[in-house]
Amino acid sequence: MEKSKTPTLDKMVEIQEQSQLCGEFLDWFLRKYTVFDRKQKRENPFADVMGNGDYINKEKLLADFFDIDLDEAEREKDILLKIEQNKHKIHHCKLCGNYIEEDNLSVCDKCASEYQI
Repeated sequence: MEKSKTPTLDKMVEIQEQSQLCGEFLDWFLRKYTVFDRKQKRENPFADVMGNGDYINKEKLLADFFDIDLDEAEREKDILLKIEQNKHKIHHCKLCGNYIEEDNLSVCDKCASEYQI
């Protein structure tokens, strides 16, 4: 069995329904109650004291709960994007600029034989 190139994103898909339900609960909770993350320093102790959860980051809280590394998920998204972009990339000879059908070549056959590459 081939190892997944995106284990973090795979896990996010796997827990999507649970995460959605937890997120809806957090939305309700943060609307109903004033909640602050104790780990964050407040710039002004009187600033927006009645605000609902102005220091709670729901995405980070859910990621922490489900043991998801958001930075790793972002890296995996970037990898998938690059792979997809390369699928549609037109490949050209680095020497003459002619189109090359094979994407693993950097010079065309003509230039390779001419320059004995």
